[in-house]
Amino acid sequence: MKLTKTLKCILALSIAAVTLSTQAETKKLYGVQGPKLTYKQPTTKSHSYQVKGVTYTTKTHHNAKNYSKEGVASYYHAKFSGRRTSNGELYSPALYTAAHKTLPLNSYALVTNLHNNRKVIVRINDRGPFTRGRIIDLSSAAAKEIGLLARGTGNVRVEALHVSSEGKISGPAAAALAKTTTHPEGLSRLDTSAVENSAKNKKPSENMDGYKIRMLNVNSKQQAEQVIAELALENVKAEISQNGKKYDIHFGPVTSKNEVNRLKAQLQKLNRSKQLIVYGYN
Repeated sequence: MKLTKTLKCILALSIAAVTLSTQAETKKLYGVQGPKLTYKQPTTKSHSYQVKGVTYTTKTHHNAKNYSKEGVASYYHAKFSGRRTSNGELYSPALYTAAHKTLPLNSYALVTNLHNNRKVIVRINDRGPFTRGRIIDLSSAAAKEIGLLARGTGNVRVEALHVSSEGKISGPAAAALAKTTTHPEGLSRLDTSAVENSAKNKKPSENMDGYKIRMLNVNSKQQAEQVIAELALENVKAEISQNGKKYDIHFGPVTSKNEVNRLKAQLQKLNRSKQLIVYGYN
């Protein structure tokens, strides 16, 4: 029995060593640590199961596409290292994975620690946690990334993240990633239309502060300042941030979609070659 456990641990560590090298791509492209984001066959069927007398029904890809929920997160005890997860893998504390009661296995989610706003992307490969009030159980690596190891548990927001067969990123998490990444390739993979539609479809009480617009890759700080000066905006805040050797301009918040469209038109008239990202802000 001891030998079996030892072999399981060795196998889990070997898999982790290979996978860790691919995880750096996610941090580079989206500014958030996590597994490599690859297309997975969508789950089209749900099923029910019982734990401790409680029945849970898993979500299909369609039912999970707009999933966003706040609650308490915990993380795996070290004793679970090398044990088999619900999708047949061996749990590795070094990988960015998590257990969720209903989200599709092998789907992705963005987890934000509401205490410090730190974020991590995880792949759902297990079921749980089955402790009352908890909504997700993180691997040790994921918990460490968002600062949960010392606290044990913490309040988080869990947002679904979907990868299409073309590599496009959508779901509620796309809006958050639009704020964290400055990488051109990462931005090009985000389904910004989904981000805008998500913000548009929110009730006013859920989106009181409106929208922000980001103009990407302005050649110099002087040019960015000139854009702001030429717009001569009233009641719209504009900030400049460095993005490698170039600069981004952040406009907003603005309170309505009409104002967003008006501002976008003005920006495109000034410099049509620069990419614009619109995202909900609250």
